[in-house]
Amino acid sequence: MRKSVFFCLVTAALFLFSCQNQGGSSGNGGMGAGAAISPDSQISALKGVVSQDPKNKKAWIDLGDISMDSGRYQDAIDAYGAALKLDPRDVNVRVDMGTCYRDIGDPQKAIAEYKEALRINPNHPIATRNMGVVLAYDLHKPAEAKKMFERYLKLNPSAPDAAGIRQEIDKLKGN
Repeated sequence: MRKSVFFCLVTAALFLFSCQNQGGSSGNGGMGAGAAISPDSQISALKGVVSQDPKNKKAWIDLGDISMDSGRYQDAIDAYGAALKLDPRDVNVRVDMGTCYRDIGDPQKAIAEYKEALRINPNHPIATRNMGVVLAYDLHKPAEAKKMFERYLKLNPSAPDAAGIRQEIDKLKGN
């Protein structure tokens, strides 16, 4: 009972801040569009949620996402790791975790996460593209990277970044 009350209070507070920030106010006393909940406040609230309900996968993922978005990659890895303990087959969490590993300078762990994501879902376009990025620019394996980028374009030929990926493939052919 206590956990659900706490979760409801945190959720309600986040919702109210979100509502106030989305529409702004036409004058009196509202928080304008420029005011937003700080990442620190969001992280603090989510840490409260997961301390009360450690099996709340969504809260762990949200904590990982906010941490990642604010450049706190090790904190994001920790949060995503907790989410993966609850559901090791969550491909999107694995991809985000891999990206965090790359951002802290550990491309081998990034590749391991992308490989696991692709083992679970061989047709996941973002895992495929991200693996290509790490292979090309961190591990300097152009032939392998080219294959991943080509596969990405087969999976998602009209991707918003398709033209850029084609340019990367052309660059990699020169290596």
